Amino acid sequence: MTKIKTRVAEFFSGTHEQLMNLIGGSKQTETEDLNEYTVTQLKNMAKERGLTGYSSLKKADLINLLNN
Repeated sequence: MTKIKTRVAEFFSGTHEQLMNLIGGSKQTETEDLNEYTVTQLKNMAKERGLTGYSSLKKADLINLLNN
């Protein structure tokens, strides 16, 4: 990781996904990463982003919502 990216990572307080986007994480990696989270964690991500209508979604639907 470059010095600038390291400094950003040290001071960034957003979600993991936001940080990965900031430092150049790819959409494919993001989707793979989201599969590693539990439904509860995915719902928390949706809440943090201010999304609505996620409470009754299944894991695959939550991932689709978070990726769009």
